[in-house]
Amino acid sequence: MHKKRLTLFLSLLSISLTTILFTRPAHACGGLFCRTNPVDQNAERIIFTDNGDGTVTAIIQIEYTGFDEDFSWILPLPAAIGNEDIAVPETAVNAFTELELATNPVFIPPPAPDCAQVDFMVAESAPAGGDVEIYAEGEVGPYGFVVVGSETPDELVNWLKDNGYRVTPEMEPLINVYVAEQFVFLAMRLAPDFGVQDIQPIAVTYPSEAPMIPLRLTAVAATPDMAVITWFFGERQAVPDNYGHFEINDRDITFFTFGGNNYRQLMGTKADEMNGQAFITEYAAPTSETDFVDPLLQDLNTKHKYLTRLNTVISPEEMTVDPVFKFEDRENVYNIHDLSNSRGQYDCERDSNIISTLFSDNSASNVGGNGGFIRGLFVGVCGLLLLVVVLGGVFWLGRRSSGKGA
Repeated sequence: MHKKRLTLFLSLLSISLTTILFTRPAHACGGLFCRTNPVDQNAERIIFTDNGDGTVTAIIQIEYTGFDEDFSWILPLPAAIGNEDIAVPETAVNAFTELELATNPVFIPPPAPDCAQVDFMVAESAPAGGDVEIYAEGEVGPYGFVVVGSETPDELVNWLKDNGYRVTPEMEPLINVYVAEQFVFLAMRLAPDFGVQDIQPIAVTYPSEAPMIPLRLTAVAATPDMAVITWFFGERQAVPDNYGHFEINDRDITFFTFGGNNYRQLMGTKADEMNGQAFITEYAAPTSETDFVDPLLQDLNTKHKYLTRLNTVISPEEMTVDPVFKFEDRENVYNIHDLSNSRGQYDCERDSNIISTLFSDNSASNVGGNGGFIRGLFVGVCGLLLLVVVLGGVFWLGRRSSGKGA
């Protein structure tokens, strides 16, 4: 009888330990599409340049996971453009990486207090038939593209579908809105002999006095609290025109005992207070203060006097207005926050509940946080403790059985 109980006890415990120690969170695939369905787009990154001649250039980083034939990308534009206005910058991927690293907010923590000490490491137009007009078409880099417009939304949607561009039912009412506002559309697909591994950022120059992000159409594939990171090269500092602007006080930054901080969480909270329609200035300074290695960034630094980085987090239901930006003279903003002489900024100093700290969502609410590692480590420790209890129970049952047998 004791053997049966012992066997059942060990079996149940084995299942419990396996569940605790080896269960991993599921991750959705990223990008714009996965197979034939829209999936999470977890960030949008754009470099804007004010060209000083009534035009704006937007260099857009495109993220995509899926099959070659499923890729299609549609961008609303305020006016028609020609073939010469579309390009694939050769080093744009490296430019985005270097620009992000150079302007990311950095918070230098103070010395860790006793409560935070841990013993382990942690063109020419051409008729296209019907009411649709083609303003430009061709190939650039890995893409085949067409700039197309219409005064009739249904005609435009049907033309895009008939020519192999993927338009989902969720996109159609949004396209209708842009058509009513007299926008045209840049539509792209992968050219023959190119695959998703060849996808690169695209540069589009169009007539406009103010940069604008078409978030209403982005909402179709956006995730909750999607990051929108934008850089502006111009003569002055870029600020949101029709969106709000918020700041985060350095005293509100909380450093986690196991690494990271709550900056991303604070940014989401501040944005939510303004219905998601607000940006924070994370960096703004003359280009003479930056020294880039990438040739594209070197060229932009030479041509423009000022660099601005704006950031926000916004959910799909909040993407009801396209943000527009303007340029103004304002004080410089730097991304290095030296809090090394500050005190009382660690989580254990602000909240004695260490368990809540361990389970806080560091991975989603900080810059380079270690939340997933810490939660996994905590679960592992719990599993080991449970194993010790089990072995103790087995030993006790064995001793008890031997005693009765004697």
